[in-house]
This record gives sequence, structure tokens and C-alpha cells, in this order.
Amino acid sequence: MIGILLFILLLNVVSIVLMYYCLGDIDKKEKLIFIAAGTAIMYVLTNFIYWISTKSIEITQVSEQSKNLITFLFVPINGILILPLFAKSYTKYKYGSLNKTVFTKRGIVLGVILLIILIIECIYFKNIQEQIVNMITENIKQEQAETQENSLVTNSTNDISNDVNVQNEVYTEGINTVNETNIITENIVTDANEINVVIE
Repeated sequence: MIGILLFILLLNVVSIVLMYYCLGDIDKKEKLIFIAAGTAIMYVLTNFIYWISTKSIEITQVSEQSKNLITFLFVPINGILILPLFAKSYTKYKYGSLNKTVFTKRGIVLGVILLIILIIECIYFKNIQEQIVNMITENIKQEQAETQENSLVTNSTNDISNDVNVQNEVYTEGINTVNETNIITENIVTDANEINVVIE
């Protein structure tokens, strides 16, 4: 996880450095405004695309975490693909080496490229979210199956214990019956002896 976060941080740094470099000699304040605005626009667009791609899918805590991870990963990727090129064209337009018509055409081309990228990302985001939901569903089913299996094992153990207790009770009753029979037999023998003594 730390490796992924460091990779995302590196992508953001690369995106910012590329934009800063492509803006050339423009005022630093204007560079910062351009970088902040460009990054914010990419963030909004990426979040919007993610929302469109997953609005029909149930969001869980895990998928919410994956949403944040994916968003912060693709914002700098989209920025690296589009913003430095637009920054370069903007710089040339600002200093008069690029006329408005050409600048507008380049902007439209970059917009179309961005749109294609966002459509691809929309499909990709949907697949990722569906995989996460399926994985969570499978884990829940597996946990339920394990719970049922443990319940069956517990019930079987209880049944065996009950059977053993019943058998012990029957065995004990049998012993008691034998003891009672022995006592009766001894009493009969004793009585018979006493009768013989009296007769003699």
C-alpha cells in the first residue's frame, strides 16, 4: 500500500513539473494558477467519470477506498497526458507565436483525446468496481458456508454427546436392575435358609 501511495505521489510530482516546465517564462503566479486549475479540472472529470461508471453498482466500504485510490491515481495520469501539451500551446499563444485559430484547434484536438481517454477509463472503472463487488460477495458466501458447516459440526457433536448420555443412563439402569435382582435373590435364599432352620 505504501508503494502505491508513493507511486501516486511521484505521478503528481511529474505532472506538476511537466506543466511548470511547459509553461516556459510565464509569471510564477500564473503558472501556479494554471497548475492548480488544470489539476482541479482533471480531479472533477475523473470523479465524474468514476461516478458515471459505477452509479448502478452498490458501493461498499472497500469499494469506497478503491474509489479514492483510483481517483488519485488517474488524476495525475490524465494530467500528464493532456495538461503539459495544453500548457505548451497556451505559452506559445500568450507570447504570440501561435495564432488563436491554431490554438483553438489544438485545444479541440486535446479535448477529443481527453474524451477518448475518459471513455476508456469509464469502462475500466466499471470493471474494477464489479470485480471488487464480486470478490466481496464471494467472501460473504464463503463465510456463510463456513458458519453453516461449523453449526452442523456443533449439532453433530451435541447429538453424539446426547447418545452417549442416554447409553450411560441405560447402562446405569441395567446395573441397578441387576443389583436389585441380586438383592431379591439373596433375600429369597436367606428366607429359605431360615425356613429350613425352623423346620429342622
